[in-house]
Amino acid sequence: MRKNSLKCRFFIAPGYANNIKSKTSQNNTESVVLPDCIRQNQDYSARHLQDMREALAAHLHGSAFCVVVTGSFGRHEASDQSDLDYFLIGREADRKLAPYKAVGEILSAMVAKKPAIGGPFSAYVPAEELVNRIGLDGDTNSITTRRLLFLLECEWLYNEPAKQAFFNELIANYVTENVTRDSIARFLVNDVIRYYRTISVDFEIKTREGHAKAWAPRRLKLVFSRKMLYFGGIIAAAETAGFDFEGKRAKLAELLQLPPIIRLQTVFGDQSNAALELYDHFLAALNDPETRQRLEKIDQNDRHHPELRKLLDDGKQFSRELINLLKHRYDPDHPIHEALLM
Repeated sequence: MRKNSLKCRFFIAPGYANNIKSKTSQNNTESVVLPDCIRQNQDYSARHLQDMREALAAHLHGSAFCVVVTGSFGRHEASDQSDLDYFLIGREADRKLAPYKAVGEILSAMVAKKPAIGGPFSAYVPAEELVNRIGLDGDTNSITTRRLLFLLECEWLYNEPAKQAFFNELIANYVTENVTRDSIARFLVNDVIRYYRTISVDFEIKTREGHAKAWAPRRLKLVFSRKMLYFGGIIAAAETAGFDFEGKRAKLAELLQLPPIIRLQTVFGDQSNAALELYDHFLAALNDPETRQRLEKIDQNDRHHPELRKLLDDGKQFSRELINLLKHRYDPDHPIHEALLM
């Protein structure tokens, strides 16, 4: 059902080589140079992640909680224009042990842009909520956001073993023992689809109500980085076909702990180059302060602004490239196609 595996070639940025060790040991790989902006952002992310880990390790103690980061730092796509979307995870019973103030002071001194006040970040997240509250009325937008970003674009900043334990618990909740070999991690597919469609709907409503600040950059993030996040979750689930439930969990753990760009290369090899070139153009635009300032002044009433229009057209081509990757790797009878439609 799945086409033959491709040779995997990717640039290994400092700071997460260990994350892909198991994958590179199984494939004939060689380093290649990624597009300039992606490579620069990966280097920037790796350096700053290491600095933050060292700073937190020097001041924090205890193993009852961990600190993680999502967003551009979690995806290894950060630049000096990036904010820091972090949160603490621990058991509800250990909430009082979490040093919120100390973590905030340490990290705010290292990254200028802060998470939005009242948003889903810079908060304590009970592991019981993160791992078990999937679906139904209790699964609020904030909980869904934290869970899916934790799963799809997360890096640890303090206490990696605890982060790994919570991560494994969540994967086990998505892939139970009754999932068959012929199936894929379909519960995960449904949740990834739900999250992506939810943020798309929410963006539309915010735009209509005039609450979408920095409309053009946010629109571009929906077209590129959110789409990359969505696609990265879909292909990770697709790759679980043919494994028993333990193999499915292992495959998800292997792929989902790679940054989305590296995940794309790991699965598709050089065939991902065209999509990554387009993604590089998007990152370069947001990295440049002057370009970003111009984009931030564009609102929803000026959708045909030439600079924005070019990037949105790139976004359409980016979608086409991702669709082509999906069609090329997975035969028509592969369960991922049915899962995406029905």
